[in-house]
Amino acid sequence: MTEYLRILHLNDLHSHFENYPKVKRFFQAEVLDTIEVLKLDLGDNIDKSHPLTDATAGRANVELMNELGIQFATIGNNEGIGLAKAELDVVYDQANFQVILGNLKDKRQQPDWAQPYFIYETRQGTKIALLAYTFPYYATYEPNGWTVENPLDCLKADLARDEVASADVRILMSHLGVRYDEQIARDFPEIDLIIGSHTHHLFEEGEVVNGTYLAAADKYGYYVGEINLTLDNHQLQEASIVAHATSQMPSDWRDQDWIEQTYERGRQLLSQEKIIDLPRDLSLAESCQLVMEAMMCYADADVCIMNSGLVVTPFEKNLTKASLQTALPHQMRLAKLNVTAKELADIYEDIWTKGQLLAHQEIRGMGFRGKQFGNVLQAGFAYKNGKIVYNGKAIDEKKELHLVLVDQYAFASYFDKVRQHQAELLFPDLLREVVADYLTGHLEP
Repeated sequence: MTEYLRILHLNDLHSHFENYPKVKRFFQAEVLDTIEVLKLDLGDNIDKSHPLTDATAGRANVELMNELGIQFATIGNNEGIGLAKAELDVVYDQANFQVILGNLKDKRQQPDWAQPYFIYETRQGTKIALLAYTFPYYATYEPNGWTVENPLDCLKADLARDEVASADVRILMSHLGVRYDEQIARDFPEIDLIIGSHTHHLFEEGEVVNGTYLAAADKYGYYVGEINLTLDNHQLQEASIVAHATSQMPSDWRDQDWIEQTYERGRQLLSQEKIIDLPRDLSLAESCQLVMEAMMCYADADVCIMNSGLVVTPFEKNLTKASLQTALPHQMRLAKLNVTAKELADIYEDIWTKGQLLAHQEIRGMGFRGKQFGNVLQAGFAYKNGKIVYNGKAIDEKKELHLVLVDQYAFASYFDKVRQHQAELLFPDLLREVVADYLTGHLEP
């Protein structure tokens, strides 16, 4: 008995809704009554850099996933960390699909909104075990209220479950990245197919590692994945894998209208929430100064270092959540370090030196959603002749100070001096939420 199963998959959309109309048409066109179809989302669909995602805390993304007919999804770090715990706990309330996630716990319990695995039975009775894991950012999941577990340990335990072990086919929905996927293919031959994401890699025609098929479809809806499985007597015989470039798909005259309306819908929702009336439109320097003041207040810090590229556009006089979202679109929170004056001098010199090289470069990832790094700025201190000047005077090198930065500095490989210190990551507020609270609570309208 031969049967055919088609899998359509999307990953790392990051709220790039400009490609959604083409993705939707593809998902609809590939559904045929004669072939059974599964539709999967591999995580990082939600990204608060888009105003509609920000305004709805990701619920608009779930509505669009429902429209695609997604049946199973897992989460990425943009859902697990980009959303506050209270937001993630409710974001899938209206989902018409099942979330699968095997390595995230809430007080040692499985989250109510996710199952650790799912046994899907095809029309002809083939049992497919769907497993899913997200990348274990231990340092950031814990302060956000979650416990993320080692995905390899969880996979080993899940494969030993009777339901999973007795399934005919085992498919891993991976938000772990290509290195993890390749390791799993080598070490866990029980897995028949790995559909990958997180590292935005692309396998246009699939890969095979140690007999395990690997598929991956890049990011931002630039590609959508199609996998055609041939099963004989419930056993996988062949997998035909292709990633389709949406750039090669025909456009519709209504696409641009939908894209603009979706963006404007988010802007309108955010515009309804006024933050403050400033005396006038601020310059970039003034806006950066306000951001640093807000950061120090939130973190109860003495000093602050930031880069001017964090402020994409200066603050408008009539500041709303919409204009603030445009100015600070980042998926970033704050990091606090306890340092001596000597250590602060070393950190500042390291950031300033490398900042000269980064100033006009486009920065990608680690929550940054701006255009370029910009100039290195500081507040609460001056740096002169290799010494820290604090409160107008040079201070003892051993004096301890609280330094606040955006968390990108703690994650980025190029800021070695910061990474030498244990950073306290501050949750739940994103950078723009920190600034909004400061402006409403500390400045007179």
